[in-house]
Amino acid sequence: MKKQTLAVTSMIALLLSVASPFTNTQAPAYAAGQTPAVEPEMKTLAQLNKNVVEAAKQAMQKQAGGVPIELDEIMGETADCWVIAAKNNRGEVLVTKQEGKVVSVSVKLKWSEVAADLQNIATSTLKGMDNQHTFTIDWVERINWEKENIWLFKGQNASVSIDAATGKVNAATLNYTNEQMNPNVVDTAQKTLKSLSSGKASALLPDVTLVKESQDRLDQVWIFMDTERKYRIVIGAKTGKVVAATMISEFRDGNYTADEDIPKVFAKPFFTKERAIAAANPLMKKVFNLDLTGYNVSSKYNVYTFTKKGNPTVTVSINHKGVFYDFAVTPENGLIN
Repeated sequence: MKKQTLAVTSMIALLLSVASPFTNTQAPAYAAGQTPAVEPEMKTLAQLNKNVVEAAKQAMQKQAGGVPIELDEIMGETADCWVIAAKNNRGEVLVTKQEGKVVSVSVKLKWSEVAADLQNIATSTLKGMDNQHTFTIDWVERINWEKENIWLFKGQNASVSIDAATGKVNAATLNYTNEQMNPNVVDTAQKTLKSLSSGKASALLPDVTLVKESQDRLDQVWIFMDTERKYRIVIGAKTGKVVAATMISEFRDGNYTADEDIPKVFAKPFFTKERAIAAANPLMKKVFNLDLTGYNVSSKYNVYTFTKKGNPTVTVSINHKGVFYDFAVTPENGLIN
């Protein structure tokens, strides 16, 4: 599912589980009673064009720096590309079959194999978020493809994504249990869950994530979810206030509109200014303790933005039925905490 909201939770997927560029290798589905065709035997590296193999090798070595990388086998293919794996689980590279053009590369490294300045950035970022919280970095991955050019540090209770071009932190997370949390923050999350679901939602998940993210200007926020993963609640770590919420069931399955279809589906504004305020205000008052009366309203397709001088900006998204499902409150200074 593609991102279709401005939500402050836009980087959560990256933080919790980076999407791999090495896809489209799953087994095909067959109609009932149809005998699947016998798949041709996978080629070996020795059977490939030497230029293709060399391009894959050089691409992986470039990302690994001085750490020696040795190609191992072809682990899969797409219509146009080979997916080649390195030995010792060191990573994979996607390279076109004809031109030998590298589409994407991922190299896994040990902590000790990463430059000291990157180590310092990762650890100082996490300690700056909470210098009392215990964490370890178990592995590092260098990822480079069309959509990402990053260093990803992952381990027990922590992750950090660093832009490889600038050396700046894209995002960082620390993981906690509810028992480790301030009871007041957990209570706020529980009450918010009750409000969002009209008392019908299940309990909160026992795991909570502290997030710092530059793109959406998340200074530091807590991410809570319910056990059925129908609701996401974001609470500022410094303010203790609810700053965002998502009713996930209202934009998935039958309520989902693909990104490419949004301009057509929402070509005509669903709400007038007055109706938008009237529709969003009850939940804004109940969950965010914020009254939209007197706010100006602008819209682009399914996203409505409410602004008022001297007040936070509110951004909400609707599904194709006109139900508001995603809410974000941004202070005037633009820093969400």
